[in-house]
Amino acid sequence: MDGTTLTPRAQRALQLVEAWAHRGRVRALLVRIGVTVLGPLVVLAGVAMLVLPGPGLVVMALGGALLALEYDWARRVLTACGRTLDRGRRAVVPRDASTVRRVLGAATAVALVVATTGTTAAVTTLVGSTFV
Repeated sequence: MDGTTLTPRAQRALQLVEAWAHRGRVRALLVRIGVTVLGPLVVLAGVAMLVLPGPGLVVMALGGALLALEYDWARRVLTACGRTLDRGRRAVVPRDASTVRRVLGAATAVALVVATTGTTAAVTTLVGSTFV
């Protein structure tokens, strides 16, 4: 994968991690096994947190980032997700918009986070009270 899709800071960090992980054959093998086992487990934990209490999307992204340390397909997926999120951010809060539009966009984003958190809490409470 070429470095043009990553920021210079992210590219340097990735190079440092790769240099450390591939310093020896045994270390490289252990890192690859660890990433291959832990990456999907972290993603699955994030998926479970979508319906259970916890930061599901953040944990899923961390699992994807862990997989991206070793696998190019995971880097491509994370890059595509980042582009999509950036497009969404620019649609909600454009750089050249008026102050009112920027405040309205930010308030809408905050309201969405509060609403989804409240909905998750309500569903969790309902499920918890049903099975007790």
